[in-house]
Amino acid sequence: MENHGFHHAKVNETLLEGQTEYVLCLYYADDSRKQELAERNKQEYNVKYRYWKSDSDTLKGKYSKEFLDKLPKDERKYFTARKEIIEFKDRKGKLILRQKNKEKQA
Repeated sequence: MENHGFHHAKVNETLLEGQTEYVLCLYYADDSRKQELAERNKQEYNVKYRYWKSDSDTLKGKYSKEFLDKLPKDERKYFTARKEIIEFKDRKGKLILRQKNKEKQA
């Protein structure tokens, strides 16, 4: 973030049940740097680059089928629901992520 001009980032601090990978989200004004990020990950960081998705899509509940298929049905409903404030908690109720949607709801 600091060295490459991304304005915001978030990462899950604990894994959800059944998950084996942490997720780092980097934010930029648009998707114009997604190829650069994918290549940088491959060459410098050796981390799996999944795809580019806007924060707005996250708040609208848009997730990959791969991710959703790994979740129990009750958790899947939670992730796909559109939220004003998004909070992710582990099974014990510990807060993993909290974010407010600044976009007006339809």
